[in-house]
Amino acid sequence: MPTYQKANKSVHQLAAQLIGRYPDHKPLEAVEIKLDLVFAFADTDEKGRPLNDALTKNGIKALGITRAVPLKDRALDRGDAEIALDGDWWKTASGDEQAALLDHELHHISLKTDKNGNIKYDDLNRPLIKLRKHEIEIGWFKCIAERHGSASQERQQAKKIMDGFGQWLWPEIAPTMELTYNGKSTGPMPMDTFSKAAALMERQGAA
Repeated sequence: MPTYQKANKSVHQLAAQLIGRYPDHKPLEAVEIKLDLVFAFADTDEKGRPLNDALTKNGIKALGITRAVPLKDRALDRGDAEIALDGDWWKTASGDEQAALLDHELHHISLKTDKNGNIKYDDLNRPLIKLRKHEIEIGWFKCIAERHGSASQERQQAKKIMDGFGQWLWPEIAPTMELTYNGKSTGPMPMDTFSKAAALMERQGAA
């Protein structure tokens, strides 16, 4: 069984910096979100080699897992949300990689609101948490893409991801175009943005 230990002060400081830096975390800052940050470590053999994964989700290795803390645990002075991090990975990751992973896990945390947009609170007057789902979830088999080509969900979903998110996920290979308008260049832009801009220019030209 993996072992756990509280994350050190520097991880809490990094979380606070990220929450204060990005607008989508502002609601968490406003309610003074309380976080439990914990490291998970894999079991090792006598030579220090890992025997399992420190964290798994749906049976697959994960570097971070975020969950809302139940009311009973909050009453025992736990946080509003818990973020578990792969401590073995964290020790070898760069500072930028650590920040990116922690920011990813923080982005899962959002606040429950009523129909008027007011934040909901529990019996302890702590904000109710809901977890934000990934924008992209992938479950592919390489052999299916090979066997069925463009008819496979693997290939169809990959195209949608490339068209919609390629500029961020695969910037080196994502297709881009450039527009020149009134003598000014837009610079390289993703294909979906290019299509929208071209359509707008066409409508303006027809008006």
